[in-house]
Amino acid sequence: MQIAKTDLKAWARANLVGVGNITFPSFTPDLSALDEEGIRWDVQQAIRHGFRSTLAACETGLSFEEAKRFVAIVADEAADRILVSVTLLFDSLAQNMEMLEHAQRSGCHTLQIGFPPNWYPHDEEQVYGAAKSMCDAARIAVILYPSPHYNLERMHPAGFPLGVLERLADLPGVVAVEAGEPGLAADLIGRVGDRVLVANPVERLLPLMWQAGRQQFIAPGTYEAMQSPDKPYVVDYFRLLRDGRAAEAMAIYWQLAPVRGLFDMKMMQTAMLGCYHWPLLKYYQWLVGGNGGYTRQPCMKIHQHEMEPIKFMLMSIGILPREPDEEFYYGRLNFEKIRQGRLRPPAGAAAVE
Repeated sequence: MQIAKTDLKAWARANLVGVGNITFPSFTPDLSALDEEGIRWDVQQAIRHGFRSTLAACETGLSFEEAKRFVAIVADEAADRILVSVTLLFDSLAQNMEMLEHAQRSGCHTLQIGFPPNWYPHDEEQVYGAAKSMCDAARIAVILYPSPHYNLERMHPAGFPLGVLERLADLPGVVAVEAGEPGLAADLIGRVGDRVLVANPVERLLPLMWQAGRQQFIAPGTYEAMQSPDKPYVVDYFRLLRDGRAAEAMAIYWQLAPVRGLFDMKMMQTAMLGCYHWPLLKYYQWLVGGNGGYTRQPCMKIHQHEMEPIKFMLMSIGILPREPDEEFYYGRLNFEKIRQGRLRPPAGAAAVE
């Protein structure tokens, strides 16, 4: 994407519109290597859903070199049919910078900048300096990501120093800020909403955020929990909101209430732990046509008593969930290859019927 840095804010207002999901890595049945075919399947699936963008989730059991390969596969399969983003949340600021350059060369469109988990800045100027160095190096659009997991509430109770966000919003390549906490999002609309897009990724807050600040994109999230390619409920109702057809939009919003309630309950159990439930999020995607497949350890575990209510709620909104659950564990494409005898299951695994 060759756009002058001074034009990126205008590019974002024209192009960061709609819903963006997350693409998780898929692995071979023994989890020893990336499954490129499965990854490409999920990018295609995101396009079928009508999503405008997808985030390549690298903090999911990948080595750094695997993360670079994963990002390259996602960007290659996207081929500008869907925007691709990467969050810089690696083990050092040097790795963040290396991935930044790799993502740009691979054809990604946006970067969400973050910080390593073991990084301990002493003042706001250090935070600003580290963030600005990434923003300055970026030749593609930058989305600020003031996560509460950086342990910066010692500088501001919002979990991130707001003065730093205000300064960063002035930089030409910074186009948006993703604020997951409603109060923070509301404050930032007033502080920086005239310079950058302000977005909250929580779907249940979308009607309020649209009215409060004309939020024009929602990302990243596993919005497949509430829609399928044939019934793209979230994509549709957000489009209706933006088109000024609020009554029609809210009719769909309320139709999704049971599914939303279950999804939010599951998310709240893990959201503030610092790591999301990757297998459960991939399970949502698999149920509506995604590749599925477990992620590597360390990861949270998914249980049958969690699976059944999810399937029931999908059926309540007219979506027939995929079966059998066994397929999810291998990944959709691997499972079919094993069933046809074209791929061996992991040692000790039961035969696939």
